[in-house]
Order: sequence, then C-alpha cells, then structure tokens
Amino acid sequence: MQRSVKVLFFLSVLIASSVFSLDTGDRDSISKIVDHFTHAWNRCEGKGSADYYAEDADFVNIFGMAFSGKKEIEDRHVKIHETFLKGTVFTVTDLKIREVKPGIASVQVYWVVNGIQKPGTNVNESMKGIFTHAFIKNNNRWEITSTQNTMIRE
Repeated sequence: MQRSVKVLFFLSVLIASSVFSLDTGDRDSISKIVDHFTHAWNRCEGKGSADYYAEDADFVNIFGMAFSGKKEIEDRHVKIHETFLKGTVFTVTDLKIREVKPGIASVQVYWVVNGIQKPGTNVNESMKGIFTHAFIKNNNRWEITSTQNTMIRE
C-alpha cells in the first residue's frame, strides 16, 4: 500500500512538472525574439525593437516611464538611440524562460549596455538591468504583451 502511494505521488509530480514546461520550439522562438530585439538595438538604432510586441503592449522603462502600444514602444527606442544611448551596445548576459501556463511565459532578460557617453567627457559608461517580459502565444506566434525594465545597481 505504501509503495502504491509513493508511485502515485511520483507520477503526479512528474505529470505536474511537465504540464507547464515549454517545448524546445517555443523556447527557441522566444530566444529568437530576444535576439531580434538585440539586433534592433545594436544595428538598427531601435528600429524594429517592437516587432514582436502586441499591438496593445505596455512597456515601463528604467526611469519608471510607461509607454503603451507597439508604435509608441518603438518610437521611444528610436528616440533614445538618437540621444543618450546613441552608439551603445546591448548584450544579453542571461535568459530565464518560465512557462506560467500553456501559452503564457515569463521571461527575464539580464542585459548590459556598454558605450554610454558620459556628458561632457570622453568617458564611456555601462549599465546593467533586467527586462521582465510577459509573453503570450497568439495564433501559434509568441509576442510580448508587457515589459518592466529595471536597472541593477552595483
């Protein structure tokens, strides 16, 4: 009897742990979206940064400013690349993907931005942070519905 309970417990844990685990294809799709954002930052000066955002997505930047909608999110990224983040390099240092439930994933993107020109000097600075994205799968396509960007202070 006790053995049956242990086997049942083991099977229930096994089933529960596999219910909310993204398959390799979904993980790859999400990783490619993060890569696309990185490319948009580094090569396109922000253009294309919102390609994988939902039309009604929300984005909160490191200063606590909120932006709504795909167009506003991209316009803001283009603007920061014309000003204080011009010529910077965005690098992903870690990526954590966790399925919350089927079709919904929480994604943490740890990043560093190098080459920030300190005003009035020839000194380049760096900053680190974390994007926390909410991804939703619509019509077999992953998109970002919400982003919170947070600086890491050292």
